[in-house]
Amino acid sequence: MKRRTALAALLLTGTLLATAAPAGAQDTGADRPGARAWTSNAFPAGNANLQEAARTGGRTTWAVGSRESGEGRDRSTAPVAFARDGADAAWHELALPDGLNARTVGDDGAGATWVTGLKTTREGGIPTGRYRDGRWQVQNAPAPDHTFAAGFGGVAAAGGPNDVWAVGYYQPDDFLTFLGLIEHWNGTAWEQVQAPALDADYWTLDAVTATGPSDVWAAGTVGTPEGWPRPLLLHYDGRSWTRVSSPDLDSRYGELTQLVAVGPRSVWASGTEEGPDRDPRTLVAHYDGRGWTHQETGIGAGHLYGLTRTRSGVAVVGETSGNGVYRPIGAQLTPGGWQPLDLPQSATARGRMPRSIVEVGGRLTVVGIDALGRDANGEPLPPVPFSVTR
Repeated sequence: MKRRTALAALLLTGTLLATAAPAGAQDTGADRPGARAWTSNAFPAGNANLQEAARTGGRTTWAVGSRESGEGRDRSTAPVAFARDGADAAWHELALPDGLNARTVGDDGAGATWVTGLKTTREGGIPTGRYRDGRWQVQNAPAPDHTFAAGFGGVAAAGGPNDVWAVGYYQPDDFLTFLGLIEHWNGTAWEQVQAPALDADYWTLDAVTATGPSDVWAAGTVGTPEGWPRPLLLHYDGRSWTRVSSPDLDSRYGELTQLVAVGPRSVWASGTEEGPDRDPRTLVAHYDGRGWTHQETGIGAGHLYGLTRTRSGVAVVGETSGNGVYRPIGAQLTPGGWQPLDLPQSATARGRMPRSIVEVGGRLTVVGIDALGRDANGEPLPPVPFSVTR
């Protein structure tokens, strides 16, 4: 399951800088001298706890999550999805089919978009939705027998619309055990695929990426006897899934939550390094065709939630915190090395938490949530979504 830290309280220590901009948008920048400006494009009014965004073919970007309504015991959540065409277009909300969660989103490789999330009933499987040309195709992916809960954390096409992988987790019965789940779409139905046997009663998958039908990667986390999880990497070679050893990662505590493939000899992963002897630190790793190695981005402390391929390399985003305020962090790999993204802070009480980053037409868009704090009765206020582009 994707790690999502709880929102903390205190006053804002930074502000959103603004200058003249087109209607519905404003230019924002960070405090660093010479930092490039970001343009803010608002979502439709209302709260939304965004979980993930992705470019889904051409110049279209989707962002998915959930929205809260009601108060106290009457509070409920419902899935929500937004889309826009191009890096400057307005976001618009999309109607989702009944029963379809919106936790992860991906491209099917042929102009359609997959949206999926969690199993919400004791019986049945994991709802998945495929959207194309204004129409939804909804089908349940099978959950293992005697499953109490299950969900997908990542979806990716390997060889076109009839060769799509989804990865996640399932919880057997009511036990405090979580095991990885791998499923494949063959163009007609989802089928569960045998995962490698791991000597652990806790392991989950959060991301999947592919360069082709016989080169698919999945990433997540695996529990250890000492109680701190370690990063996990799996690979599919066209025949079976196997666990991949990486001395540079296997010695670290933490998790991998995002994957992106540039090519067979260039795959990137990001997440968080966190253990008993250190505060959370950003974690980025690279596969060069021979093995995985840890990469130093210069960001340091914090959690990474978003990773995307760019024209010059890759870019990552996440958040760090201090004095109860969340601040956005990010870096981009360029021919000259890693450079900070200088993401703007919000004007909300508890700061800004980026969740995803995408590139469209050579421009970067970061989406996430701004934390509002609590109301007069001490109840947490639902976060509002943000989007910035440069």
